Amino acid sequence: MLGRLFDLLPSNTWVVVTSDHGELFGEDRFFGHGPIAHEKVFEVPFVEGLVP
Repeated sequence: MLGRLFDLLPSNTWVVVTSDHGELFGEDRFFGHGPIAHEKVFEVPFVEGLVP
């Protein structure tokens, strides 16, 4: 699906994909995103690069 979006963009377009904080799905028996200061909550996806 993202590939189709990239096909619509002009060449040499800089793309940044990110998100907000993570979510706990049972790590150390915790669920949700707060108020727990677990390392998984602080992981934030971030991808950047040029469209070929």
